[in-house]
Amino acid sequence: MNSPSNLPFIASSTIRHLLEAAVAEGYNKIGQAVFRADGEGFLIYHADDAERNDLEIFHNPHDAAAIAIHDDDGNYRPLKTGPNLKHGWLLRVGSLADLHLALDLLYPAALANWRALLRNEKIASPLRDTVSRQTGMYRVTGLITDDEAEGIVDSLCRPGCLRHIQWPIASDAQHPGVPSKVNEIPLLCIDACSLLIAEARRVVKARLSK
Repeated sequence: MNSPSNLPFIASSTIRHLLEAAVAEGYNKIGQAVFRADGEGFLIYHADDAERNDLEIFHNPHDAAAIAIHDDDGNYRPLKTGPNLKHGWLLRVGSLADLHLALDLLYPAALANWRALLRNEKIASPLRDTVSRQTGMYRVTGLITDDEAEGIVDSLCRPGCLRHIQWPIASDAQHPGVPSKVNEIPLLCIDACSLLIAEARRVVKARLSK
């Protein structure tokens, strides 16, 4: 991960200050969105659309929420960090505060999670701890094996989500690192999501029914 020496220091302040420092250091991408300074404000658009001149233009940072709802085919995106952000839009915002809001709506909590990483805060719970806390119909996920969990990560998480997993499977395992991508704010997975827990339940139930 590109981590200039002053960013961990800036991370001790507010998320807004961290974003300001990141922009000054040349950070310009988060997930599938690119952002750059434009006069007094900023432009945000899909990374694949840099050469297009037919983009639909938006001016309110709150429009980012609507942009993130559906994919190119109009299907609902239950996972905002899925690799299916809609194309064809350009969002013009007037200030750093608007940029902050728009990025939070495109990728909720991403900036806060990055700040926690830079501050060396423990933000990820091992999968084994997460499934052991499940109750009701999901209590059975506590029986998932490490191999089954790895299989779910390979089949569900890695192709279907842009976040870098920060949680290990075993409670005593070392936390994974973050791959280095120059000038890109990382998307971090700090806890097993409901989609993974649901798949874990399906996998365990299928094994037990044999």
